[in-house]
Amino acid sequence: MEKLKIPSYLRVTIILTLVNLAIMVIRNIYVGEHYFGFLRSNLFIGSFPTIIIAWVIDMYHKKMGKLLFWFAVALWVLFYPNAPYMISDLIHNAQSPANQKYPDLIKYDTLIIFSFAMLSVFIGFLSLKVIFRIFVEKFSKRFAQAFITITIILSCLGFYMGRELLSAIKLGNGYLYSWEIFLEPGQIIKIVWQALFPPQDHVPAYLMMLLFGVIQYMLLIMFKDVNDVENITNISEDKDAAPDATISRRAGVGAKA
Repeated sequence: MEKLKIPSYLRVTIILTLVNLAIMVIRNIYVGEHYFGFLRSNLFIGSFPTIIIAWVIDMYHKKMGKLLFWFAVALWVLFYPNAPYMISDLIHNAQSPANQKYPDLIKYDTLIIFSFAMLSVFIGFLSLKVIFRIFVEKFSKRFAQAFITITIILSCLGFYMGRELLSAIKLGNGYLYSWEIFLEPGQIIKIVWQALFPPQDHVPAYLMMLLFGVIQYMLLIMFKDVNDVENITNISEDKDAAPDATISRRAGVGAKA
């Protein structure tokens, strides 16, 4: 039997999740209430399945048939919006009843919510990177870029659904999760349609989705640029060097053995 391999990105995700949960438990024990339990729900019902699905696709995409592969990808697309969505949970930072008893608690609660939100964004972007790599391998870089762009656009709709539209199922925080379309597709499509059309009557909804898309795109650029820093050469070392020497050094010519 083949041994199940857990990649480093999944181990890191699990460790960071446990750390955040531990901080939340300590906070709840000290304060004596569990107001921010919805953060745990959003993380496990919404965000965490994103990286799990991406991991499964990463592990078995070479053995999957086309139908199973695209079903798994569609499932990932439905879960993905829940990851960056948690950024909006910062609106709850001053809503805990315990703030009246502990006025300084809001500072700690803000940091806790921010930590959960950034973990969720990290999970989402990590899964995005995994799926992108798989698509480059199976198809092409251009196709992968187009697919990820479409996914991000769809995630804007998922974000609006999760922040503004109430769910009849009442899971987690009571708002719609994008994956609920599997449970009540007709009802979900009807709710979303009524919330978006005609467009001229729902301008705030489109502005919210546009803003979320812009913020998400900027965060992706930041994450990418931070990752690329490791590959940047020290410009000051090459600034005064002769052009021929600079080119030789970058090409590896004349390097010492």
